[in-house]
Amino acid sequence: MKTLTALKSLLLITFSLFIAVQVHATPQQLLANVHKLRLLSTESLTNFYMYSGLDADSKYGKKIIDNLDAFNKTFELTRQLPAADGIEDSISTIDTSWQQFEELIRINYNDMETQGFPNVRLVDEMGKVNASLLKSLTKAYEDAKISTGITPPVAVETARTLAMTMEEITSQYAARGTSNLGQVFMGSYERSLEQMADAFRIELVNLKSQVNPESSKRILRAIDSKWNFMERSIKNYNENTVPFLVTSYSERIIMNLEELVAMHD
Repeated sequence: MKTLTALKSLLLITFSLFIAVQVHATPQQLLANVHKLRLLSTESLTNFYMYSGLDADSKYGKKIIDNLDAFNKTFELTRQLPAADGIEDSISTIDTSWQQFEELIRINYNDMETQGFPNVRLVDEMGKVNASLLKSLTKAYEDAKISTGITPPVAVETARTLAMTMEEITSQYAARGTSNLGQVFMGSYERSLEQMADAFRIELVNLKSQVNPESSKRILRAIDSKWNFMERSIKNYNENTVPFLVTSYSERIIMNLEELVAMHD
């Protein structure tokens, strides 16, 4: 009996400590989750452009479904965080935009599966809804900083900005590079590829001055090597379009940036 009582006390203490840790961690987790949702929403669009432009390539078809599932799971977890109570209006707006986007991308995905091509009007609408969703997610990220009173370290903010710029670069590059209708989709972007590349280059220089130079050396070198290739591809876009390599390198750069976030958050 004493053993059982002691065990219950231990479990209660453990549970209390777990709750305390969760309460302390949720504001940071809220920001991390909203940022992840930003990446997933844009990545799903990129993968659709690759999927439709490469004749329903099953590799990118699977990535689309994985993106949608990951977004839904992450969004549900985000809504359950206590800290999310402070951004209820933003969460509601995201929910509406996401439902519209998910419906459109699934319709376009099914059209590719059944008839081999999507409805151009619906693809254009999908891109515009995605742009609206991204704005809602970015507003939610800023609202979360205000409601929680937490501002991530400057290196974390710069790395997250770079990751989002990279996602947008890749999405526009994929749209232009995989379809003769690519220009139809350009209305979803507020900046050109060249403008985003310039912004990425500037922020990357800033990041290098913000992170620990020794512990980050390997990661920064990895980003540099892939970015140098991507930047050349963007500048020489009309001469040598390589969407497969650009999307592949983009995924690795974003992973590298997430490593830096984990080291400095």
